[in-house]
Amino acid sequence: MSGFTKISTAIVAVFIGCFLVFTCLVYFHIQDNIEEEMTGALNQVREMVNLNIPVADIEAIVEPSPHLSAHYFTGRLQAEQTSLMPTTERTALTPVIIPIQENQYLIVTPFDATELTQNLTFFALVAGLFFATFVLLLFTLKVAVKQRLVPLNQLADALSELREGKESQPLPHSDITEMNRVLDQFKHLQNALKSKEKQLIKIDKQLALLQEQERNYLARELHDNVGQLLTTIKAHAYILVNAKEQSVVELSAQKVQVMSHQISDAIRKLTAHLHPLILDRVSLQSSLERLVYEQEVAQPDTQWDVSINLKRYQEDNERDIHLYRFAQEAINNVIKHAKATKVSIQIYGDTHRVSVMVKDNGRGLGNHIVENIGMSSMRSRARCIGANCSVTSPDDGGVAVSLSLILKKMPPLMGANVA
Repeated sequence: MSGFTKISTAIVAVFIGCFLVFTCLVYFHIQDNIEEEMTGALNQVREMVNLNIPVADIEAIVEPSPHLSAHYFTGRLQAEQTSLMPTTERTALTPVIIPIQENQYLIVTPFDATELTQNLTFFALVAGLFFATFVLLLFTLKVAVKQRLVPLNQLADALSELREGKESQPLPHSDITEMNRVLDQFKHLQNALKSKEKQLIKIDKQLALLQEQERNYLARELHDNVGQLLTTIKAHAYILVNAKEQSVVELSAQKVQVMSHQISDAIRKLTAHLHPLILDRVSLQSSLERLVYEQEVAQPDTQWDVSINLKRYQEDNERDIHLYRFAQEAINNVIKHAKATKVSIQIYGDTHRVSVMVKDNGRGLGNHIVENIGMSSMRSRARCIGANCSVTSPDDGGVAVSLSLILKKMPPLMGANVA
């Protein structure tokens, strides 16, 4: 059932109910008026009888009256009819019996059929006109509502096309202020989705390029480093098998041992590049402290202000990886791009929340933030754990990267009674 059908049904139901009540009230009001007029007319007849006005004159006056009816009666009156004489009247609407001569009477009785018919006919005409007007009003309302719903139907079609990824036609302007607000919001949403889609396509291209760079890096490391070492080890292994001199065997064995350590270090380096294995062995706090310590050693000319407090933080393996990678990416961006002399790293976490702040005094972002692959990666990792990520350029220069994650709402503080 459409909204207009529901509204019109409710309007018709209320109208019919009110009309029935109004009809009953009007009917009883008409009855009361007719009864009062008949009572007044009968009282006038009684006064004329008391004044001894001739019966013919009384009949001439009563006959055109819509409230009274006069007829002659010839014969003997019964006891009940005799009690209706004016001298023994019981009610205001008691018929008036006027004797003419012996056994002949003129009986004047109240008559409401004509007046009631006239009033009800007039009321029926007015009610018919009102019903016709009401039906015309409903029809006009239906047409108006249908016209006003055209922008909504167009908006629904546009949303359906937007959901299917199709390009929708521009929506026409409406003469309804509220509808124009909805259409404007839809246009903003459509533009935002297009912008996000372009950003996603750009990020996909960057990710594909980064994936190829990672593959090239791994292939180069395996081929140039590990591959060459393995080739050399094969050569020395051949020497170990075929050499006769003890000095040659010992020299080859030493070289094989050294190159084996080099291969082990290279594989460990590649593994750490692919996945932070340190998280599998120690806590998140220790892993972050190790990460920051390595950068402090690598950047001795930079002043580091570090505060990491995760002692009350409840660890979660998947969440910890995202937090670690977020901090790692933020620090790498500072090292690669900021050219900063001071770096502040503030990381705090407890059972209710986690916050990460990496701030530098470097060259900043300029007038706008460039959405590169690093920032997209940080935002994506923040979304994965339901955190809020912001990248700002403070007034004092540099860049501030922050992450805020609510783990559990703080319980309300209970009021304390002060003695």
